[in-house]
Amino acid sequence: MASGRQSSREVETEAEAETDKTLANIEPEPDKTFANIVSAYTSRFGQNDDQTTVTEEQRTKRQTAAAELADSYYDFASTAYENGWSTHFHYTPFAPHDTIQSALAFYEHRLALLMGLRPGMKVLDVGCGIGGPAREIAKFVGCEVVGVTINQAQVDRAIYLTALEGLSGKCTFVKADFLNLPFAPSSFDAAYAIEATVHSPSLQKVYTNIWRVLKPGAVFGLSEWVMTEKFDPLDPKHIGIRNRLERGNGLCNLHTSEQARAAMIGTGFDVFHDEDYAQHFAWLSAKRGNGDGNGTDIRLYNHNHNHDHTSQNEQHQLQQHHHHIYLDSPVLVPFLADPIPAHPVHQATTTSPSSSQSQSSPATKRTTTNASTSYSSSSLNLRPAPPSSTSTSNSTPSRLIPPHRNWWWPLEGNTAQATTWTDYFTAWKMSKWPRRICYAVLWTLERLGVADRGTCAAMTTLAYCVDSAVEGGREGIFTPCWWFIGRKGGEENREGEEEGGGGGGGGGGELKEGSEQNILYYTSMDR
Repeated sequence: MASGRQSSREVETEAEAETDKTLANIEPEPDKTFANIVSAYTSRFGQNDDQTTVTEEQRTKRQTAAAELADSYYDFASTAYENGWSTHFHYTPFAPHDTIQSALAFYEHRLALLMGLRPGMKVLDVGCGIGGPAREIAKFVGCEVVGVTINQAQVDRAIYLTALEGLSGKCTFVKADFLNLPFAPSSFDAAYAIEATVHSPSLQKVYTNIWRVLKPGAVFGLSEWVMTEKFDPLDPKHIGIRNRLERGNGLCNLHTSEQARAAMIGTGFDVFHDEDYAQHFAWLSAKRGNGDGNGTDIRLYNHNHNHDHTSQNEQHQLQQHHHHIYLDSPVLVPFLADPIPAHPVHQATTTSPSSSQSQSSPATKRTTTNASTSYSSSSLNLRPAPPSSTSTSNSTPSRLIPPHRNWWWPLEGNTAQATTWTDYFTAWKMSKWPRRICYAVLWTLERLGVADRGTCAAMTTLAYCVDSAVEGGREGIFTPCWWFIGRKGGEENREGEEEGGGGGGGGGGELKEGSEQNILYYTSMDR
């Protein structure tokens, strides 16, 4: 018996020793205190203030740890985004009388309409943040949205906010790396990514993962952060702005619009909409005589146009460049109450909502009308068109034309352009003196041990986030929302789905030659 008890104790001792040995070989998880999170993030970037001495070696190291970089960034930035901006983690252009919230919602509604989302679809939100766009699109369309994000805190917050709105049955959220999406092939009817895939070290890799989980014929709507064609990689000023954008936003490698376009096409998406949405209302600036006259850069693909039915002035607007057609005009139709002009790209007869109807209530309205097409095209999405020639003619006094507001006006603290007190406060918080006072208070509290260590370092990072976006916007070398909307192959499947309606495939709002179709016109007060 004694020998047996001794053997048992020996076994227990050996087991404990083996456990201790195993634990000793396991690398302990880093202490996720606020200070360590911020320190882990900032250590991946250069320490000089202007960020002009960033080396390619540093950028390469960030690319190998892109997921960890984004995860650590949102561990401290998400709360600041939500409290200082919105639950919708993206920027937006502004109509003359938009609030920040209505502009963000219009952005998401417009993307959903251009993608042709319909009730009953299962839609993937790639890089969902805390679920603001997912909830808005689910309410607007009536579809099911599955959001993925690399950050567990964002997943938890998204689930909580979604439950508050009673949308848990429509929106679900998953912690996942969008370079390795945990879904079976052909799982989704559509997908969108709103200013999120910029965190990927390789755009084509993330687009390929999205391609894999989409059904044949499904539409992918992408809004990408890019450096524009004006970016000069040899200009030290431009280099500094790009580096500060990366430093302030958790980015490993900020790409150009041409690189994003090439990645979309290289992945195999048939891109049918290509636009710098940040310049959506830039025509207002040109009409008032304080712009360069360049409207939205819109590119329409693979369509034949009959120039016999166009005036010389209209023909002059169509400038051929390879397979692109450039229109120096904003995207207005079908998202305004203005009539669709007779134009070769979308010649349509329609009865639009009257201006009195569109201004009768601040609430957003939707009016459905019939449009008949009279152009030759095998398949044409309802496209952006120039404004009506009578709505903003050159004879209109500039004082009667609403002022143009750049997409970055809240970020530069321009309180004069706020349309509500809420927006005034949002812009005021980002102006110079409130930020300086806030930093001084936090610095004192951090030294006294009241605020977490690393708070001031986090605020410095967020200052890079805001200031670099303003710099890039002013220089015209950066846009936060270049839109590419493309379709995965499988047109034969798509036609069958359109005839039956309902899920699968993605709509795109196509009109066919000689056909009539109900078009959803989206109008709101003062638009």
